[in-house]
Amino acid sequence: MVTRQIAPASSAMASLQSQLPCLHKSAASSKLGQCSFTGLRLSGLRFCRKESTDTLSHSPQKCSTITPVASAAATTDAAVDLAIPSLNDLPNFAFINSHGRIMPSVDPNTQASVFAILDKNKKVQYIGFSKDLRNSLRILIGRRPELCYYYKVFNLAVFDQTVMLKTREQWMSELGTTPEGNADLTQRQYWEQPINAGSISERGKTAAAKAKAKAMLQMLADRGVTEEMVYDPKLLEEGKCDILPTAQPQGDLDQGNESNSETEVKVKAVSIKVPSGGTIDYEIAYEMKFKTNGGWMYDIAITRDDTLTRHRVIVGSFFPESVNMPEDEFLETIMGFLLYKRIPRHTEGLIETNTFPINYFAVSKVCQFFSDLEDWFPAKLPDNFWRFSRTELYGAQIDPPPSELGPDEKVSIYDE
Repeated sequence: MVTRQIAPASSAMASLQSQLPCLHKSAASSKLGQCSFTGLRLSGLRFCRKESTDTLSHSPQKCSTITPVASAAATTDAAVDLAIPSLNDLPNFAFINSHGRIMPSVDPNTQASVFAILDKNKKVQYIGFSKDLRNSLRILIGRRPELCYYYKVFNLAVFDQTVMLKTREQWMSELGTTPEGNADLTQRQYWEQPINAGSISERGKTAAAKAKAKAMLQMLADRGVTEEMVYDPKLLEEGKCDILPTAQPQGDLDQGNESNSETEVKVKAVSIKVPSGGTIDYEIAYEMKFKTNGGWMYDIAITRDDTLTRHRVIVGSFFPESVNMPEDEFLETIMGFLLYKRIPRHTEGLIETNTFPINYFAVSKVCQFFSDLEDWFPAKLPDNFWRFSRTELYGAQIDPPPSELGPDEKVSIYDE
């Protein structure tokens, strides 16, 4: 087999080392404690106890990012001649799937990956390398959740530094500029180093880091992340924040990928016509549909404007029947209407009576709140099934004006 030396090997390795967001600089194992932290706990952080027997190795072999190997200074001509895909030809993958998990599809034979991170507007912010794409993406969204919306990836079956560096060079050439996360030293540190909580005192650095981690967890929850994300307790003591790598067994990952595939089948792109003109476009993922005595209960995930939200909706069978529509199509129209109305898509905790509870509601509630809903359907909706009155007719406004006032007279509440 003909081999050739990477030239210069030392500079290539140094470049890779400087560009990679390392999980941990120490090769020693770090013990993680058992805790009841499942998913994202908005009530506060749960940290692992040191006396736990659960151990996650932080050895270089477990690191989710590529650590250049000094002995890997040779590579085959076949690997070097590997066709590098155009960045524009690679699909955009959403960071968070409809289950709220970060679960990239990676071939088991993949030895390394080159990836590009895109923001909400699908602008490339950073190009990096990884030996463990799932954990790399978890770490990066834990550091920059406001910029991690999509990614493009090129997976390699052989760990080849030359191909990886050449791929990054080609992608930057396609972009016509170096992404800000690679070009600007400060921005690059934000991508490649743990978050510094910025405490001004040694005594307050742990408290500052915990507060920062709590805020970051809230941001991840707002983005729709539901999988467990734990900030490293040892780094928190140092005033820094970084997501711990997951030690999830391969079997669980395979199951997660299968679940994701099933969900992808249920994801549907929806375009609802607006009566006044135009359309409302969004994606709906049917996570659960349960037949009840009087209709259906849905658990759905709505994606619009690169934001994913979850909703539970009760649809009485008499509503779609009255307008001669399938129940799924009826629900999609209801959600299109609410999106058109720009109803806030997060209504957690106690809400006021004039706030629409969009995360858990029945269709009858929509009819009660909005008199123009029926304009979105080909026939009149039943508005007296539950014997309700619409909210905008409540109060004194439905009373006739006093008889003593003439048609041209006006009364102000500010008149003395």
